[in-house]
Parts: sequence; C-alpha cells; structure tokens
Amino acid sequence: MTLLEHLQHLDDPRQQAKCKHDLGEVIFMATCAMLCGADDWESIALFAQTREKWFKRTLRLTGGVPSHDTFNRLFALLDPQVYRERFSLWVQEVILSTPLSGVVAIDGKTLRASGSSKQQAIHMVNAWATQAGAALGQYKVDTKSNEIKAIPILLDQLALQGCLVTMDAMGCQKAIAHKVIERQADYLLCVKKNQKTLYRDVEKHFTTYWETHPQDTLGVGFAEQIDQGHGRQEHRRSWVFDASELAQQSEWKIQTIAAVQADRVSQGKGSSHLRFYISSRILSAEEVLKATRQHWEVENKLHWVLDVSFNEDQSRARQGYAAENLATTRQIALNLLKKENGLKLGIKNKRKACGWDDNYLFKVMGLLQS
Repeated sequence: MTLLEHLQHLDDPRQQAKCKHDLGEVIFMATCAMLCGADDWESIALFAQTREKWFKRTLRLTGGVPSHDTFNRLFALLDPQVYRERFSLWVQEVILSTPLSGVVAIDGKTLRASGSSKQQAIHMVNAWATQAGAALGQYKVDTKSNEIKAIPILLDQLALQGCLVTMDAMGCQKAIAHKVIERQADYLLCVKKNQKTLYRDVEKHFTTYWETHPQDTLGVGFAEQIDQGHGRQEHRRSWVFDASELAQQSEWKIQTIAAVQADRVSQGKGSSHLRFYISSRILSAEEVLKATRQHWEVENKLHWVLDVSFNEDQSRARQGYAAENLATTRQIALNLLKKENGLKLGIKNKRKACGWDDNYLFKVMGLLQS
C-alpha cells in the first residue's frame, strides 16, 4: 500500500456532504510540498497551486487546490491519534523492509514556536529506530502531565518485539519498564536520583567495587572506546555486573547493572560524566557502550534534523491539532528522504532536489511517473 493509499484510509472528521476537498489528498499534497521545502501553510498552498497539473496525474482534486486557510483548517481538525496510528502502520509496511530490531531510542522534544502567551508549547515523545534509521512514532505529552504518562501510550503503538528500548532518567519508572517487557522487548534505562533507592543501591555496588579493586577490570565486564576527530577526544568506559545481588532485581526484572563514564576534551576544555544504567537484558560492557551511544541518535538524527532541515522549532502552527499533525507529516517526509539512498546528500539538499526534479520527487514518494 502506497503512502497515498494509507492517507486515503484516514477517518475524516468532517460532515461528508459538506466536504469539498478529499482529506487524504490534502495531506498528500502537504507531504509533497514539505518534501520540496515548504514549511508553512502559505508555501504549502503555493506549491500545490503551482503543481496543480502535476497533482492531477495522481489525484482527483474534485475541489481544486485548497487555499492556505483550508490546509490549516483540515490539519487542525484531523484527529492526531488516528493520523499517528496510520503513520505507524505505514512505517511498518513501507519503511521497515525487515522486522524491527536493534536499539529503539525514546526521548522528548518541545515544538518551541507552538507556544504563545495563551498556551504552552507542545511537547512530544518520539521513538527512533537506530538500525533502520527511521522515526517510528510520537505522542503528545498532556499539558498537565509529563513524559511518564505519554511513554507507555507510545510504546503500545510500536512493534518492539526483540528490540532494546533506551530512555533517559525520565523513563526510569517501574510501570514503563514493565510495559517494555510486556511489548516483548528489553529496556536499558538511565538511573538518576529521581529513583533514590535504586540509584543509591546501584551506585553503592559500583563504588564498593572501585574502592576495593581500583586497578582491576578482570573481575567485571569492562570495555572502553576512544574517539578522536574535529579537535575533540572522547574516552568512554563501561563496567557491567549481574544484577542478582541487587535488592530491586525482581520488582524491576533487572538482569544487568552498568556504569558508563565519558571523559571528553574539546578545544582545550575537559568534562567528565558518570551515568548508571539498568537493563532487563544480559548485556556485555561492549553492548552497553554501543547502546548508550546509539541512544543519542534520537537527538542527532531526528530532533536536530527536524529543527535544522525542517525548521520545526520555527513552526507557528497553533490552531487545533495542526502542530501535532504537522509534526507527524515532517516525520513522514524525513522517513521518505532517509529511505531514498540514491543521492548521497543531506536531508536539506534532498529536499531541494525534490523541489527541482519531479522525477526525484516521484522516486522519493514511491510513485511511478506516467
């Protein structure tokens, strides 16, 4: 099923007798416009108007090309949960060529310009598949809540069997750990002082070992990695222990406890960070180093790209559900551009290529030009 076919299966919230424009076609046009560099309603509508003949090859356009107000209104009306569910189905069917595996990193992101003096900025929790290099889904954090309540809902909409789900300390909650296991996956969670007892016991386990074995790394799982480049050097070390002696082992279903220390020198300035982790999977020190490094791809390959290449932080869509639905559309566009690997370009230049070359845009969209 193509993207257009998926979009045409969206439930339309409008009264059908009064509908002038097909909802799926409107979302499809906006997605094409976004692929070609359009980031606001005016530019989306302008793209659709200038490409009307082009769109008529694929779409019915019974109501012609929508105005920028119509694009805004329909995105504001569309139920974001329905759109997210359709997005997840599309990702699993089209973007993931094989069953999902590897690390799935989950982290939050604020859509900064979506806020105003009258409303808070929207905060989303996103999931990123590091091995597939794809956005898997997102969920809006309620304005009166936090990520703790949003993460389990996001996990429920993802096919996670066999994956290792990584989260920062906000996600280090028993209910979230149990939800990951319920989804037939494993977790690797950063432990900080928001879990006082757990943090104290894990920290004590490692400090006791380091005090009694200051030079010994043979009696414990240990790995290290040194990276250099662009005037920066980073030395990362990992220690792991079996969690059988940990008091909270059974209630959290912990198999591995780990410590990761990162020492960085950049432009003559040094920094050092020590973090503790728990996992429901038996992991080696090398696997912990790799997984904790991959977790940051959700920032570097998703959040940063959305801000720099799609200007997400500058989007001022605020009416109804428009901001949430535009965020989902950006992730659709990002996945399409990531999946197309014919051009060895960054995302920003791939967007330019889509705008300049109809054949390339058709290729990215998975359509054949007639």
